[in-house]
Amino acid sequence: MTSEHQQSHWDRKYEQGLPSLERPDPFFISAFSQFAEHQFPSGGVALDLAGGIGRHALWLAMRKWQVTVVDISEVAIRKLNQRALQLDLSLDLFVLDAAEYRFEPGQFDLIVLFYHVNRDLCPRIVSAMKPRGLLICKSSLRWNSNGKFAPSSTSPLERNEIPQLFPELRALYHHERPVRDRGVVEYVGRKSDAACEGSMNL
Repeated sequence: MTSEHQQSHWDRKYEQGLPSLERPDPFFISAFSQFAEHQFPSGGVALDLAGGIGRHALWLAMRKWQVTVVDISEVAIRKLNQRALQLDLSLDLFVLDAAEYRFEPGQFDLIVLFYHVNRDLCPRIVSAMKPRGLLICKSSLRWNSNGKFAPSSTSPLERNEIPQLFPELRALYHHERPVRDRGVVEYVGRKSDAACEGSMNL
C-alpha cells in the first residue's frame, strides 16, 4: 500500500470515528506506571510514532511530558490539535509517514510505538532514544504460520521477532499471546547508559 493510499485509508477511518483508539491502551498505562513513572517523576521528552488522535500523547502531556506526535493521517492530527487546544496542552504535531520523520540522535526519553512496527525504522528509533530511554511497544503479529493476516501498512511481525528488531535494548517486559485469528506482542525495552551502534549491554 502506497503512502498516499495509507493516508486516505486512515483519513477515512478517523473521519468515521474510532472509539477504541480514543482511550489509552491499558498496557501502555501499566507499562508506564511500572517502568517510566519512577524514572521520570517530572516528565520528559516523548515521541508517539503513528500516534493517531493522541490517546497516549494527551495522557503524557497532561503529566508534564513534552510530546511529539507523528501520524500519516491529516484528519487524526487535526482532531488531536483541536483536542489539545481544548485541554490547553502543547504538542509538536507532524502529518508524516513515520518513515519520513527526521529522527535526531539522543532526542527522546520515551518512544511510544503502537501497531506500526516498520522494520527499517528500528535502528533509527533506537538512535533517537536517550541513554536509559524507554520504548513502549505493542503490535499485532502472525500467530500461526498459515493464519490469514492483512495489515494496512507493514508486513506482519513473527513471534519472538521484536527482541531481534531491537537488539541494542534491554527487554524489561516481553509478552506474546493469541488474540482471535492473530497474536499481539507487548514489549518494553530500555537503552543502556553506554548503548552504541551494534552493541547490546544487558
